[in-house]
Amino acid sequence: MLKNLFDGLTGKLRKTEDEAAVAEPDAQTPPPATQPDTGPVELPPTLGFVAHQPVLDRQQAVVAYEFTLRQGAGQTAARRREFDRMLLRTLRNMDLFRLLAYRRALVHLSLGALEEEGLLGLPERTVILMLDPVGDAPVTPEVLERIDTLKAGGVRFAVEPALYDARLLPEALHDAFFRRMDFMVLDFAAPSTRILAPFLDQLPKRYAHARWFARNVGSAEDLALCLQAPGNNRFALFHGSYLATARTMDNRKQDNGSQTRVLQIMRLLRANADARTLEAQFKLDSVLLFKLLRFINSPVNGLAKQVQSVEDALLLLGRESLFKWLSMLLFTARKDDGHALALLEKSLIRARFMERLGQPQDHRLVEEHLFLTGMFSLLDVLLGVPFPDVIGPLDLPVTVRDALNEQKGPFAPQLALAMACEQGESVRIQTLARLLNRPVEAVGQLYMDAVVWAQEVLRASEVHNNVEAV
Repeated sequence: MLKNLFDGLTGKLRKTEDEAAVAEPDAQTPPPATQPDTGPVELPPTLGFVAHQPVLDRQQAVVAYEFTLRQGAGQTAARRREFDRMLLRTLRNMDLFRLLAYRRALVHLSLGALEEEGLLGLPERTVILMLDPVGDAPVTPEVLERIDTLKAGGVRFAVEPALYDARLLPEALHDAFFRRMDFMVLDFAAPSTRILAPFLDQLPKRYAHARWFARNVGSAEDLALCLQAPGNNRFALFHGSYLATARTMDNRKQDNGSQTRVLQIMRLLRANADARTLEAQFKLDSVLLFKLLRFINSPVNGLAKQVQSVEDALLLLGRESLFKWLSMLLFTARKDDGHALALLEKSLIRARFMERLGQPQDHRLVEEHLFLTGMFSLLDVLLGVPFPDVIGPLDLPVTVRDALNEQKGPFAPQLALAMACEQGESVRIQTLARLLNRPVEAVGQLYMDAVVWAQEVLRASEVHNNVEAV
């Protein structure tokens, strides 16, 4: 895949006829599409669920989500455009654009989908279209004109240069096409860092106008190449499993007095300590109470009366609800910790999603415990302590403990579904949705609602990320 990118850097995107006659085929370059265009594809009205992954900035805070439709190889442009149309319809049905007040959206589309009329109505400067090539649809002057029209309407574009060989991107249009891109994508899934390293000092020079998006960052070495190579200031967006889990775990051993204090307050709350005892603990770290009240009084919670003290919280919310909001303080105890805030966002999404999965006939306490399960599901990563140790002293309900410790019990399917939604595992989502008697479309809507709710809580609580720089 990267061969095309490297050839482009040295001005060799188009081989001569003699070179082509003796060159061995590039194993990573897809062969020309031979599948005939079979006409319109019979598709359902929506996709039900669209895979989306968090995208982080240089401080490792979540600033965007990447939306993609997993496709098989060998699609024609006509077939791909049908799927793209369905993707856009599904995103509208999910009311994706509510999210864009708090995050950016990177949406994968093919070149042919640029003709869709609805693209002109996208929210200005908040949507980045990632242009995926299709074998029988090369870049043309008409494509460039459509890109210009959409850019005039505030849409931005990203492209992975390595995917565009001379067959898909004629040399005469090479510079004109890439000049129109706001982001260049570098995918670490295919190459080894040893091969990639020598070229990183050339990439920003070749496309000096654009910022770079590092996808599938899978190791510390991958991240170091982006942050330390010449021209590293051009790397603005990052995505990958290492950023979501491993790197946070590298930094999790730091002792933190505020986290210890929060855990102590939570233990006292579970032990039915009175308001005076709890307030005494908060007085040892007054910032904690300020943060707690800010979370609780967030407008999205719809409280009729503002909570002003621990005693108010116990009277108006009850112990179970106060306990769940206390869990948020564990993620905000470290100042300017982008990793912890990313974990907080993911935990809030899981918590709200699981709470909403509660059946209408369930007692409110069941919903509280579902919320708590999602909220606590990443504490082992945050604190660097195995689940049995971190939650053992808190006297949690057995349903919560079983789901967290052993992935079993009545709350295990809801937690598994939340995690499947994060990863976009469509088969698993469908299986678990059936188990919980939920249509896949409803699961997608509930999950997007949870994502938006989490952003609203964080924004109202002034615990949010700077997306204006994206």
